[in-house]
Amino acid sequence: MKAESRTETANLPETLDLRLKESVTGGGPVTVGAPENREKSGDPGTSSLCRTLPAHIYSYAFFTTFLTSLILFRVTLLQLATFSDHSEHSYIPLIPLISAFLIVARSETIFESAKPSLRLGSCILAGGMVLWFTRDHFSIDSITRLEFSALGVASTWCGLFVFWYGRHASRMALLPLSLLLFGIPAPESVLNVVIQFLQQGSAVVSCELFRLVGVPALREGTVISLPQLTIMVGPECSGIRSSMSLLILTLAGEDLYLRSGWNKVLLVLSVVPLVVLKNAIRIVTLSMLALYVDPGFLNGPLHRRGGILFFLIGLAVVIGIVMVMQWFERRAAAASSSEEVNHTAE
Repeated sequence: MKAESRTETANLPETLDLRLKESVTGGGPVTVGAPENREKSGDPGTSSLCRTLPAHIYSYAFFTTFLTSLILFRVTLLQLATFSDHSEHSYIPLIPLISAFLIVARSETIFESAKPSLRLGSCILAGGMVLWFTRDHFSIDSITRLEFSALGVASTWCGLFVFWYGRHASRMALLPLSLLLFGIPAPESVLNVVIQFLQQGSAVVSCELFRLVGVPALREGTVISLPQLTIMVGPECSGIRSSMSLLILTLAGEDLYLRSGWNKVLLVLSVVPLVVLKNAIRIVTLSMLALYVDPGFLNGPLHRRGGILFFLIGLAVVIGIVMVMQWFERRAAAASSSEEVNHTAE
């Protein structure tokens, strides 16, 4: 028997041959396959380019169309700013800034798999533009027309985001985009219901606080009778502005610092009793100062401009709640990691 040695030359494609040569000479790992599949095969240069270049292109396109919308909506935006300055919706001009800050703060997560969603984005964009262009047909008075205009603006901006960044990015940025709804003035009927609820709640809690500190108090509706003093908790004492601002900041804080869905729900629900308690503390503080220090406190600067002080107290309480929830989340995550390690070791 005679053994023969044969050497056959493999007919490899030219592109594969070049990549094999690069691997032998230290140019990188061997990559087999068509050039368009390099990202899947672990080519870091091509993968990085595919990830960063489209995102930059989408961002440039988004900002260009967004600036165009600012020019188109300039009259509506000016009307909203003027309206917010003379109403209970003084927070409206800050809403787009808060939404933008939240998106930028979580940009790595939000834009990780960003790609355009032309069909869905176009539908939302078209709906927003239709609302804005047909606002005059729905108007009953100037406020209603402004509400439809603001809804059209918010819908258009959400549509632009979905159009250029896609569904995944929009889901990740759901809360910042939803905050744009706070830029729409609430109807008077809805606003009156909220104010009445805050009035009644503040009056009830204030009466209980008076009794807690030893001051005899008798309540009838929103009127509280004290020794030598009668207090009426009016709509201006409801704290609607600070309450809405506290709610918006709470939503922003949970989006940034909390991960558990249950913690987020509990935090938002805690805002309702917190704003009522905050208003009651303000009422009791001013009343006690008027009773035992100087009656001028009822009409002084602390009454007219002291809302910011009690708002900061409420905000400090929210921050404390967030810190406690973060601590529990870290403990839960550490316990879960420890269980996984023990299970793997077994």
